[in-house]
Order: sequence, then C-alpha cells, then structure tokens
Amino acid sequence: MFLAAGGVDIVYAVGPVPMMRAVVNLTRPLNVHTVVSLNPIMVDGTGMCARCRVSVGGQTKFACVDGPEFDGHQVDFDLLWDRLGTYRTYEQQSLSRHDETCRVGLNQ
Repeated sequence: MFLAAGGVDIVYAVGPVPMMRAVVNLTRPLNVHTVVSLNPIMVDGTGMCARCRVSVGGQTKFACVDGPEFDGHQVDFDLLWDRLGTYRTYEQQSLSRHDETCRVGLNQ
C-alpha cells in the first residue's frame, strides 16, 4: 500500500461521508494527517441556525463558518451521519407525492 510505504504527509478527502470516514480509518493508524471537507445541511451560512454543526475533537463546530475543512481524525462521523439523516423521512414523503419522471425539455 502506497500510504504504508511512507512519504505521504497529508491526505485530503472530499466526497460522501462514508468515503471520507473510510479514508480517515485508513490514515489514522499510519498517523497521516487527514483533512476532510464536510458538507452538512447549511441553511443560513452564518452558524446561527446550527444546522451545520459537527463535533470535532469533542467541540461543537459549524461547518459554514468554522470549516468546511476539518481534521478528519477529530470528526465524530457517527454524529455527522445521524444529523445528515434528520430530514430523510420528510424528503421521502415529498418525493412520493411527486412520483413522476422529469419532463424538462419535452415541450421544446
């Protein structure tokens, strides 16, 4: 494995939460500094709504003003994953009411 061979000082992970968690789990035992870019639900971009809060190193941070880049080894991915599912039920209900195919461009 390339990381285990050494010579890598830092890893940047951007993408879905499960992928970033997997990257962090690979780099943690090798002590490779890992920066993740989080994209939790953001409403106002000021931190006042607290929708984008994440736990980093046991402290509450707001991705919209304190991040979105954080030390991946310090992120509580379990809490982040739970918070990302906050509106999942409402999203599914809304989608079921509009269960049809996209019609954009059909009338051109």
